[in-house]
Amino acid sequence: MAKTLVVGATGHLGQELVKACKAQGDEVHALVRAATREDVQKMKPLDAAGATIHEGELDDADALLRACKAVDNVLSAVGSMQIGIQAPLVKAVKEAGVKRFIPSDFGLDPKVAGPGSCLAFDWKAGVHESIKQAGIPYTFVHTGGFFSYWVVALGDLTKLGAGPLPPAEVIVYGDGNVKGSFSSVADIAKVAARAVNDAALRNREIRIASNPTTQNELIELWRRKSGKAVKTLALSADGLEKIIASSTAPEQGMTLVVAQLHRSLWIRGDSTKPAAVALDAQQVYPDVAFETVEQAFSRLS
Repeated sequence: MAKTLVVGATGHLGQELVKACKAQGDEVHALVRAATREDVQKMKPLDAAGATIHEGELDDADALLRACKAVDNVLSAVGSMQIGIQAPLVKAVKEAGVKRFIPSDFGLDPKVAGPGSCLAFDWKAGVHESIKQAGIPYTFVHTGGFFSYWVVALGDLTKLGAGPLPPAEVIVYGDGNVKGSFSSVADIAKVAARAVNDAALRNREIRIASNPTTQNELIELWRRKSGKAVKTLALSADGLEKIIASSTAPEQGMTLVVAQLHRSLWIRGDSTKPAAVALDAQQVYPDVAFETVEQAFSRLS
């Protein structure tokens, strides 16, 4: 039985990773903040999984090292804005001699988009390079957009946190006919949990490129499934470039990244381009039935 530590275990993807690791028979460990441990609701999934709890923060080197020394594998699921600050975790993984590490870089393969395309992708590329330079046994898991962000927002991330989802009004980026790929967090967790124990994926990369769908198709499918109207507003590629170029102030960091993500997915079609070096998850694990966008909408309608 492998011992697997999930960092960010109470988060959006982290909870699914805990379930997936438990389902395949791993001994689950979880790194949580002291304040989180006092939150009964957040701890319920970890308690249900019988997880061994380690207290600590991402910048607490001693706590990270203790937790990493207690396990065989480490899966990181820290939040998107923390992707670029995983250096202390990388150091702890190296010092502990962990057998396999999957960093939190779920999303587009930065090699496909290329440097300078998006701040978030550059952070991921930096993490990848630090892991390789340290000689840490790794697996990198690349995905398209998460259902729980892109699909429920009908392809417009500016609607997240702005009201009921799916929204009644969305921005359509470009002509709306560029395909993106999308996956559920449960499917992403299943692939990551299997990959972290898969000897064939040591120092390899795997990619989930399921559900190729345009934004117009997302919107139309939701209209049909729900019977609800969706108003659309157009934003051209040039208009999106102007937003990116003008988002230069420190407080505009999130605006910049979101605009860059829209450009990558809906203008450049990066999530459906051929993989740089990653293996196709649907070929590596043909027994996994990946959830479809239509199934996701059926739950929402």
